[in-house]
Amino acid sequence: MNLAAETVIIGGQTVKKRLVIALLGGFIFLGSLLGLFGVTGVAAAVPLSGVGEFTVKFDKMIGKDFKLLGGLADGGTRQNNPVAVNIIKEATIYGLEISKKISIPGLGTIRVVIESKDEKNPVKIDGLTQKATVVSGDAVFTNMEMKENFVGNIENPLEKVSKEFTQGADTITITNGELQTLYLWQDKVTLSNMKVYFEIPDSK
Repeated sequence: MNLAAETVIIGGQTVKKRLVIALLGGFIFLGSLLGLFGVTGVAAAVPLSGVGEFTVKFDKMIGKDFKLLGGLADGGTRQNNPVAVNIIKEATIYGLEISKKISIPGLGTIRVVIESKDEKNPVKIDGLTQKATVVSGDAVFTNMEMKENFVGNIENPLEKVSKEFTQGADTITITNGELQTLYLWQDKVTLSNMKVYFEIPDSK
């Protein structure tokens, strides 16, 4: 990935002053993303968390050995958020976009975006774990199993509910997926033609 080749254009012009402000506002999230995916587009065993809620969108995801269970995750403003924990052994993702909105006084809301949308070379992930507060999309499962588990004496009701029910499938295919996410982990991820950019509103 050549970050120097990526430009931020507003109204047909590159605005350096606004870019500097955006860079400062999105530095933590962007740094976490680049640490997660690596400057080369290949990374291993790095989590993305502690930056508040962010959005994961994709055109299509094909996963093998899928598991879904309840869980808890800390967000930027609240601890112990109920989440859906998605665990996938191998995933292939087409049209991936990860973004976060950041509010900057005097500038408005900017979006920090990282994407990989090479149709011939989709994103490949081994050992994916994602904790999401909202999951939407069209899903197809093969050999799906749902079951309730005995969890014993757990006093925290949120923790108890999160462990009582689990779901699994040999494969999962999601199209037009969108997830509001608090935590993202992968053992290994490879992205082709990774692009990092900022969407900055015009001030008139």
